[in-house]
Parts: sequence; C-alpha cells; structure tokens
Amino acid sequence: MFLITALIAPLALTASAPIQSGELPRKPALGIQFQAGTLVVAGTVPGGSAEKDLKPGDILLSLNNVTLENPQLLGSTVAQLKTGEKIPVVLQRDGKVVNLTLTLKERPRETSPDYDVIYSHVMSNGNRIRTIITKPKKEGKFPVFFMMQGLGQFSMDYPLSGPSGPYKEFVQHFAKKDFVTIRVEKPGMGDAEGGPYPETDFFTEGDVYLQALRDIKTKPYVNPDRVFLFGHSMGGTFGPWVVSQEPVYGFIPASTLYKTWTEYWIENVRRQQALAGASPQEQDAGARADAVIQPLVLLHNWTPARVAEEFPVYKPYIDEYFGQDPTKMMGRTLGFWRQLAGLNLPELWSKVNARTLVLWGQWDYVSTEADHMMIRDQLNSQNPGSATYVRIDDAFHGFTKATSYENARAVPSQPFNFKVIEVMDEWIKKQLADN
Repeated sequence: MFLITALIAPLALTASAPIQSGELPRKPALGIQFQAGTLVVAGTVPGGSAEKDLKPGDILLSLNNVTLENPQLLGSTVAQLKTGEKIPVVLQRDGKVVNLTLTLKERPRETSPDYDVIYSHVMSNGNRIRTIITKPKKEGKFPVFFMMQGLGQFSMDYPLSGPSGPYKEFVQHFAKKDFVTIRVEKPGMGDAEGGPYPETDFFTEGDVYLQALRDIKTKPYVNPDRVFLFGHSMGGTFGPWVVSQEPVYGFIPASTLYKTWTEYWIENVRRQQALAGASPQEQDAGARADAVIQPLVLLHNWTPARVAEEFPVYKPYIDEYFGQDPTKMMGRTLGFWRQLAGLNLPELWSKVNARTLVLWGQWDYVSTEADHMMIRDQLNSQNPGSATYVRIDDAFHGFTKATSYENARAVPSQPFNFKVIEVMDEWIKKQLADN
C-alpha cells in the first residue's frame, strides 16, 4: 500500500494571529511554545495567557480538567475554550505537581505598517465564518486578491509578517501592492463557527467562499468590478462552482483538476505508486481496485463494507482508504467526496465568464498538466482569448521549488518559487490596464 496525496494544501501553517470584530469572538491562545511532539514547555509568548505562570521545562499534565495524553488532545481541548475563561492547569515542575489557574487571553491581533488588518465575518449556513481582510492605508476603491485555499485541516489566520509559507507569500505580495486581500476560514477552523471541519461536506465548505466573495464586493474600499480570485488545489475545484454563481473579473485556478474525480483519482494513484517504487503489476492492481471502489462508494453510494463483501480482493485497499472510520476518506466525510465526484466540472466551467490565468507547476505529481490545458481550451472555445495557461518551471504542487518529481516527493519542504508570483503579477497588471 502507498500513501497518496490528493489536492491538499502545500502546508498547514500554524495559526497565531489577530482579530477585530466584536460580532465574532476571538478564540483564546495559551501562548505556550512546546518542545517538538511533546507537552514540555520550551517557552511562552510575550503577552500570552501563560506568560507569567509557566516556565521552560514544565510538563503539562492536565488542562481544564482534561488529562493530556498527547499534544493533539491539547489542541482539541483549547479549541473548546473561550477568551476570558479561568481554567485549572496541572503541571509537573522540578519533579513536583503544581496546580495553577490561567485566565485565557485572546489570540494576538496582527498589525502592519504597510496595510490595515480587518477581522470580519460572513454568515454561511447559520454560522459566523471568520474573514481576514487587508486594505491599503489610504482612501480609494481597490482591486481585490481573494485567496481560496486547498484541502486540509489548517487555519488561514496567521500573520503575513510571520514565517514563510506559500499562501502567506501570495497574500502578502498583493497586500503590499495596493490590493485589498481576503482570506476566509473553513467551518470550525480558527475563530469560525460550524464544523468540525472534517464533518463538513463540499457544498457547505464551498458556501463560505461564495458568501465571502459576495461580501467583499460590498466593502466601501473595494472596486467590485476588479476582483481576482486565486483558487489553489482543491480551491481551484471550488473555484468554478463559486464563480459560476458570483462572477469575478479575473480567475486564477492552479494545481487543480478538470476531469471527473474518479478519473483523477485512478490517474493520481497510479502516478504516485510509480514514484513510490511500485512495480507495474502493483500499479495495475491499484488501478483496477480504484476503478471498482471509487465509483461504487462515491457515485453509487455503496458503503465501504458492502464493497469489501462483494469484492473481498479489494479489502486491503478499502482498509487503506477508510481506515478505522468507514464514514470518511482522507479525513473528510463520504458526503464531501460524493458531492465532488458528482460534479460536472466542464458544465460549471461553461458558466465562467472571467479573464483566466491557469497555472501548474512542472513537477506537480498531485495534479496533471493536461487538466489545466483542458480548462484553458474550454474557456477559449467559449470566449476566444479569455484564458492563458502558464507552466511554472521547477515548481511542485504548492509552488515550492523542485527539480524533478522524485525531488518533489523526497524533499517536500523546499523554498518558495517566486516565479509564480511574477507571472501572476504581470498577468494581473495587464488585465487591470486593459479596460
């Protein structure tokens, strides 16, 4: 069996930023830095909840009466807490058990000398969803750069002045270029209500992007006729669903797909099995298994157990995909994947009327160049000259640097390839100049 990656964000950036909206409360932060993979305190964040009470070397044992068996449990426990709460903490210090009470402070708010940071929210399916907006520090109506992220359980709430990361590089660049920028959380992530994220389906998540797009156009500092939406990875798949309902001036789908999900998945598994060293026979067996499992589970609504019963030869593959929870695949509900698999993407693209720049990294083994060319070709057949395709050389799925598929797979955390921003920058300048 082989670990397969599918249209996932380039990395899960650690959330550690701001907010300024009295309507949607800011969630708290402990303000503790831990030694990697442990509950041993390495330090505290200035101004954070734990700054005056915890010391390096302390070992966290219990938080709010929850015994902490691992760092993951700590994260899920903190996610349930509210700013201003006083919570009991039990820790070990110098071999002794110490009991403390922490008053929880809200997560830090981002500020910048280059732009204003505004924390707002939109309503989606009855939930308040956090949006994080930057705007130039001057009067006027500005074009918009809307960042629509890929699949994954991570927050978009991080300081643009913080550590490097692909999404941060895109947003920060345009925030400093007299654009309004907007990021939106997924349900249950960061300050956003709803979720938990793994339980949401495709249309529930898609609606947060749709509502945020509609909302940003109403801001007094925005030129609603000059909105550019960048959809990366799964965000590029949400893109035509969103843009077909709410038009934009410019659309940049990247590292995404065009074919049906079941076609994509079979191709993706075969490609990644080959990179992982699978023999041709193993690749063929995997493709045969996927040709049965994916359509039955996602298109015909069979349960994984029913597929395993009817086709016991494929049970190892079913166990790999669905693990201990037969209601999920790759951390999302079967409902999410069934809705995605049921989409007719060319039909959605037929409703897109926007200047479009299609991007793909030369060494992206998670998506294919062919899909991106097909997007370009369909758009140009509908509206000649509306779409441009650019391959970014020496780049992987998240537009980090790579020199080959093998290099991209072996060294996933490489420096960002700024060529992609140069291409986007030049294309957007041309669209803005062409009135």
